[in-house]
Amino acid sequence: MFASKAWHKLGLRHARYTAPWDALEDPYQRDLLDNWMAAARAAHVRVLLGFAHSLRSEQMAHTLPKPRQFERAFVGFRQRYPWVRDWVVWNEANHPGALTAKRPRRAAQFFDAAASHCRGCNIVAADVLDTADMVWWVTRFRRFARHRPKIWGLHNYGDANGLKVKSTPRLLALTRGKIWFTETGGVVVRRVYRGKRVLETFRFTLRHAARSTRHALALSCLSRRITRVYLYHWQPPVKVTNWDSGLLDRHGQPRPSYKVVRRWLARARTRGGPCATRKIRR
Repeated sequence: MFASKAWHKLGLRHARYTAPWDALEDPYQRDLLDNWMAAARAAHVRVLLGFAHSLRSEQMAHTLPKPRQFERAFVGFRQRYPWVRDWVVWNEANHPGALTAKRPRRAAQFFDAAASHCRGCNIVAADVLDTADMVWWVTRFRRFARHRPKIWGLHNYGDANGLKVKSTPRLLALTRGKIWFTETGGVVVRRVYRGKRVLETFRFTLRHAARSTRHALALSCLSRRITRVYLYHWQPPVKVTNWDSGLLDRHGQPRPSYKVVRRWLARARTRGGPCATRKIRR
């Protein structure tokens, strides 16, 4: 991505990586992360580094780390990448399939550990998906967290791809502090699996994905508290399995969504910015 001409044309300086929480103990995942981080640093890109479940084995993928385990792992990441100042404690913590879906208290303990060991950092306290349980989950998380959350993460695919204004203002009303769209974008293909069997496949046109991307960016105009947008993702693999929301196609050619982003960034560099004439109906 960082070597792509399309990337350089956008002039972006922020990117996100989600790693297994124990990636430093997994040689394969550690090498993937080291290589990506080195490329990001060489490109002068500021990294938002987040965590998710282990990939070391099937059993560990379904095992939530204890607070002390997570704390030790986080300290290891801080030592390995001391230049990283932006962190996501747990990716899509309220996702129905997440290990923290029914355990907001454990997610709050992870947040407290990160906040204690990275003073002055930007720590996304809770990174949530705009599902029906979002309000319940965030309310419980706030009750258990000892440190005051200053940044909340939102994956507002429902709003973006449904062209709605629902979950984003809901999270704004529920919280204080900044909100980052830590993952959003226009979906082209999404598949639902049970094991290795495909249960459902959802396909959307490139035109709809572009409209969804435009809407996701426009949602950031709802409030000055929304200060960052991370679009997912840059380019799909050659063989798409469960997800494709790439700004480029698998051959590296820009899609309509990419052109939407480029136009948005062009307006962002003008007086008044992209939100000057953008109106969002609630």
